[in-house]
Amino acid sequence: MFFIRLKIILLSIIILSGFSFFLLYKLDSYVKNQAVSILSSQLSSITDFIFDTTHIVDNAPVHNLALLDTIKNQSNMKDLWISRNDKLSDELGKQKTSLRDVIERKTYVTRIEEHALTKIDNTNNQDARISVPINTNESCLTCHTGLKVGDVAGSVNARFTINDSIMAIYDTMKVELMGIILIASIILMIVMMFSVNSFTKLVYSMKIAIQSAIEGNFSIRIKSQGIGIFSEATKLANKLLEVLDKSITSIDKKIATIFIYKKNLYSKNPLIRITELIAELTNLFLFKNKIETARANKEVYRELQAVISKYIKYRYMIFAEIINNEIVSGYKLEGETEMKISTGDVRGIEKRLENPNPNILFNDEKGCLFISTSIEQLNVIDLKIFISQDIVLYYSIMMNSKKELLEKENSISRIYNYIREARPIIKNIILVKNIEEASYSDPLTKAYNRLYLEKYALSAESKLQKHINFGVLMLDIDHFKKVNDTYGHAVGDAGIVLLTETVKKCIKPTDKLFRYGGEEFVVILEGYDIDETQRIAEKIRNMFAMAKRCSLMELNFQKSVSIGMSAMPDFSRNVWECINQADLALYEAKETGRNKVVKYSLKLKLKDEQKKAKEAQAMQNPTNSNEIDVENDDEAAFLESLKLNR
Repeated sequence: MFFIRLKIILLSIIILSGFSFFLLYKLDSYVKNQAVSILSSQLSSITDFIFDTTHIVDNAPVHNLALLDTIKNQSNMKDLWISRNDKLSDELGKQKTSLRDVIERKTYVTRIEEHALTKIDNTNNQDARISVPINTNESCLTCHTGLKVGDVAGSVNARFTINDSIMAIYDTMKVELMGIILIASIILMIVMMFSVNSFTKLVYSMKIAIQSAIEGNFSIRIKSQGIGIFSEATKLANKLLEVLDKSITSIDKKIATIFIYKKNLYSKNPLIRITELIAELTNLFLFKNKIETARANKEVYRELQAVISKYIKYRYMIFAEIINNEIVSGYKLEGETEMKISTGDVRGIEKRLENPNPNILFNDEKGCLFISTSIEQLNVIDLKIFISQDIVLYYSIMMNSKKELLEKENSISRIYNYIREARPIIKNIILVKNIEEASYSDPLTKAYNRLYLEKYALSAESKLQKHINFGVLMLDIDHFKKVNDTYGHAVGDAGIVLLTETVKKCIKPTDKLFRYGGEEFVVILEGYDIDETQRIAEKIRNMFAMAKRCSLMELNFQKSVSIGMSAMPDFSRNVWECINQADLALYEAKETGRNKVVKYSLKLKLKDEQKKAKEAQAMQNPTNSNEIDVENDDEAAFLESLKLNR
């Protein structure tokens, strides 16, 4: 009998130990596979971005391999390399690259990503290998004629070490599990000495509790059978389960304070669920780090689009950025095709959001609202995000069926976590932009100031290298001093504001209006030749003469504007020189009757040089200043007189 009991005790210890170590092994494998999956996803995304043929410079795709440094510089990275197809090597005239291992060769055969884990001898660490194929598409053939569509042009390969970062947790868990095993063994032995029946009930109770713990339910307790020392052991085991239950619940609640999630989207086992949530939080942290470096909101909007694409497979998606009820940016995405959106697309989203009985999936009461609609062929999730009082974002996600719609409604909480992180970043970008615009704008007219003109001049001259034309206008309100003296400075300011508002109605959003000083303004028209520039100038002149009301007040007196014009590169490749030329033309307009547009010409330059020559000679020889006279229309005589004066 003793040996039977001893065998049962030993068998119980073996079974419990097996379950415990199997759980540790599965948890270890899961965590390490998750690490491989995360880095694999990063490597695939960066590879797709680097070899995406939509990045064109000088009509040729550019592959920015420096982006791989974000992966290569990670602390656990051992090696990162790129291999080429032999055909591609021959075409490029480079040495053929040898395939280093089975994983890399397998990638060339399967044409999909391959990875493997290998245990490092004498350690608990793992050596991970990932190979990501660079598959050839039709766009690649424009540069690489030696390949065919579907060929593997090469692969991006990485080898890195997965450290056994959870060893401390394992050690703790091993002690606790060994304690449970020891307690269970003692309970079994004592109970079997006194009562096989009581012992069986106790074993069964322990089995339920331990099995529940393995499955993630730590609320089940071992029922004491009052068998001597086993009663105390049962209390200790139950205390251990209680501590684990409280700890897991506490961790779960703390994660819930920083991360909104639905438990049905994750494992029922709380230990595995917490591991999954930590992986999700890691992705969220990487997302936040990425968008924090964004310089424009459109970069953040694209990252949000990528998040939505990750969790929801859609038929097409619409995005719109609305500022002051105007569509500022947006697109309609169907597969790989991006199209422009219309006012009707946005109005359709707004109409569904205004439904008196919407199917609200999520509402954070802070300006983020998800609703879903299923009407006949329409199966859509609409998202409205308030960034500020004036800025609203819309995402509309269309799916193929109502079944898909219902399935993906659970993914909303995941997407919202990214939106919550992105919203303050978008606000900060807008705030920085507003501060920058305030420093570059005139307080009265909201036109750009001289400081911004100095900055813009550099970018305009760089665009000249790309053969982009520019028209330059210099504007001045006629008899402005008389307006101030007669009607007061408030009316004069209103006249200046009226001119800026008139100009803005006549030019494109890409054109620039600068307050040069007082009532003088400079307008730089991008992509205009000299004839188109003159047409815009005449339009401004006529509209200003007819305009009556501005944002400050109504102006009923007769008013006019004189305009001088020049163009780049027709007359100069320097912005400031071109502005001076427009200023000479403006002076000519003032001298010859006002309320007109005058184009810069060589004649005006010669006239100005003649004037300066007269003034210089008058200063040197005041008594003979009246003897020098050069005809404006005779350019040759003027040049000859300059030589004589020298």
